[in-house]
Amino acid sequence: MKILFFAALLATTAPALAAQTFKAEDIYGLSLVTNPVLARDGRRVVFQRVAFDRGTDRRTGELWLAHIDEAGRIIDKRLLVGRDGGPRAASFSPDGSRVLFVAQAMGKPQLFVLPLADGLPRQLTSGEVAPLNPVWSPDGSRIAFAGRVEAKPVLIPGLPEKPKGSEAAADAKIISDLFWRTDGGGELKPGVDHLFVVDASSGAVTQLTIGDTEQMSAEDQPAWTPDGRSLVTSHAPDLINQPQESDLYLFDAMRAGAKPVRLTSRAGNEGGAAVSPDGRTLAFTGAEASGNFYAQPDLWTMPMRPGAAITKASARLDRPIIDIAWREDSGAIIALYNDAGVTRVGEIEAATGAIVVRVQQVGGTRLYLPSSGGNFSSARGTFAYTSAFTDRPAGLGIGKGGAETGAIDFNAGWAATQQPARIEEVNVKSRADGRRVQGWLAFPPGFSAARRYPMILDIHGGPNTDYGPFFSITHSLYAAAGYIVLFTNPRGSIGYGSEFANLITNAYPGQDHDDLMSAVDAVATRPYVDAKNLFIGGGSGGGVLTLWAIGKEPDKFRAAVALRPVVDWTDQVTTSDSTAFFARQWMGAMPWDKPELYFARSPFSLAGQVKTPTLLITGENDFRTPISQTEQMFGALKLRGVETTMIRLPGAGHGMGRPSQWLQSILAPIDWFNQRKAK
Repeated sequence: MKILFFAALLATTAPALAAQTFKAEDIYGLSLVTNPVLARDGRRVVFQRVAFDRGTDRRTGELWLAHIDEAGRIIDKRLLVGRDGGPRAASFSPDGSRVLFVAQAMGKPQLFVLPLADGLPRQLTSGEVAPLNPVWSPDGSRIAFAGRVEAKPVLIPGLPEKPKGSEAAADAKIISDLFWRTDGGGELKPGVDHLFVVDASSGAVTQLTIGDTEQMSAEDQPAWTPDGRSLVTSHAPDLINQPQESDLYLFDAMRAGAKPVRLTSRAGNEGGAAVSPDGRTLAFTGAEASGNFYAQPDLWTMPMRPGAAITKASARLDRPIIDIAWREDSGAIIALYNDAGVTRVGEIEAATGAIVVRVQQVGGTRLYLPSSGGNFSSARGTFAYTSAFTDRPAGLGIGKGGAETGAIDFNAGWAATQQPARIEEVNVKSRADGRRVQGWLAFPPGFSAARRYPMILDIHGGPNTDYGPFFSITHSLYAAAGYIVLFTNPRGSIGYGSEFANLITNAYPGQDHDDLMSAVDAVATRPYVDAKNLFIGGGSGGGVLTLWAIGKEPDKFRAAVALRPVVDWTDQVTTSDSTAFFARQWMGAMPWDKPELYFARSPFSLAGQVKTPTLLITGENDFRTPISQTEQMFGALKLRGVETTMIRLPGAGHGMGRPSQWLQSILAPIDWFNQRKAK
C-alpha cells in the first residue's frame, strides 16, 4: 500500500511531459481510415486501415470490421484481414453474411470472399485477369468486375530464335497505342479491357464482352439493375479525338457476347452510374460538352430506357459530385461533393433537387498534402465516412440524424502527445478583379504573435483540385521547421462553382497567379510574418504556378521549389499519359498549329527572367508530368547561371513514391529554404 501511495504521489507531482512537434519518423506510427462500407442493415461497417511500414518502406492496408448499435454508436471493432496481400476494395454481400475484397495471390490481384460466420477468406478467382471495381449482384450470387485481357506480344519478324539459356538482349517493345503507359501503372501490355461476372460460390468466370476493341471503361464501376440481369457502365469510344466524350451502356449480364445497348447519346461525359432500387431511374455523374477548361461533374437522372430525357438533379448545388448512392426508397440520391475546401455528404431529392446536408465534413485521405476528398457509405439513415482532423489523419465517423454518433480514431493517443500546427482560415481579394480567394495558414507549434516567422506559399496541383483545413505530412513538417504555411484555392480550384473553376479557360497560367500573389501580399503585412523571408513551392499544377511566379516576379521570393512541374506544354501533350486530354481540353489546339500559344503558356517561356534559387523534384517514373520537363528547366536555369538543383526520385511516379520518398520531397525543400533565409 505504501508503494502504491508513493507512486501515486509521484504521478501527481511530476511535471507533465512536454508536447512534441511533428517529426519525419512519425509517419511510420500513423494510420488512416479509407473506404468505409456499410452493410445494408446499417449495423456493420468494413473499412481499410492504411499505415506505413518502415521496414519495407511501403504503404500497407488492413481490413477492419466494426459493429454499430441502433443509435449509431460503435460497439466494437476488430481486425478482419491482415495486411499480407494488401486487401482492398471490400464490400458486404447483399445479405451481409460475406465480405468481398481484392488481394494479391501469387503476385496477381484476385477476388476473395470471407464468410463472417467462420472468418476464413476463400480465393474466388485465380486467372491472369486482374479484377477491377468488383460489385455484388443484387441477390449475392455473382460478382461483376472489369479486367484487362492481354494480347500476345508483337515481335519483329525474321529474328533468329534465341538459344536456350542465352544472355540475349530483351525483345524490342513495339508500341502502336498512344496510351501505352499510365502513371502509377507503368507500361501497359497490349490488350483490351473487358467486363466479367464470376459465380460467388463456384468461382466460374464468364467474360461478357467479346472482341479486340474496347467496349467499356475499366475505371468505372459497373452498376447492376435490381433484377440482376443487366449491368450499366460507361464507354469512351475515341479517347484521342474526344477525350471528354463517354456514354452509358447497358450490358447483358446473363449472356456473353450480347451487343450492349446505348443509354445516353448527348455530347459530353457520363459515368459513375447508379440504378434506383425500384429499377425505374438511372443516376450518374458527368458534364455536357463545352469548350471549358474544366468539365464539372454534376448529378443527372433519367428514366431507365435508351435515349430518355436527362435531368440535372444537382442544379441547385453547383458543386463537383464525387460519388453517389441511392436512398433505399428511390426518392433521393446521396452525394459526396466538394464545397469551398471541404467535402460534404448531401441528400438530393430526385423529384425536386432539394438538398439536405447529412455529413458536414468528410476527411480527406491524401495525407501527403491537405486536399479534400475522402469516402462515405450510407444505409438506412446511417452514414459512415472518413472523419476530418486538423492535427492527425482521418479516422472513421458514423453519423445519424445529422450528428456524429460514433467514431474510431487510431491516432488519438499520438495526437494527445503533440503540439500541432494550428490552422486558421484567411480570405483575401484578388488584385486581378476583386474576387474572394479562400485560404488557410498553418502556424508553427508554439506560435507567438510577438515573433516574426518566415512564410512558405504552398500551391496545390490540379489545377482543378483544392486544398482544405486538414492535417498533412508536408505542412506539419514545414510548420515544425518554424515556417508559417500559406495555402489557398486560387481561381481554377474546385468547390466554388463551375464558373470559378473555369476562369482559367484559355488562361492557365493567368490570373490565378494574381490570386496567389494577392494572398502573399496580404498575409506578409501581418506583424508576425518576416516579409524578407518569403518562399514558394508547389507540385504538379502547383509546380507550374511556382515557376510562373518566379518568372513573373523574380525578386519576390528568397527561394522556390517546383515538384513534378509542367515546364513545356508541347512536351506535356506529346509525352504524358493523358496526351489527348491536355491538348484538346486544356490547350484547345495542337502545338504544330499554334506553337506560339504553347510557348506563351509554358513556364519555359519565362526561364530567361528567373533569378530565384530553384529546387526541382520529380519521380523518375512520373508519367503524368514526365521528368523530361524537369530536366528541361534544370538545363535552362543552369545555362543561365541561376542557382538550381534537381532531385530525382528513383521509381517514383506522380504521387511521389514510397514513404521515405515522400519525406525526401518534403525535407529537401525545408533544407533548401533554411539555407537561403535572409539574416
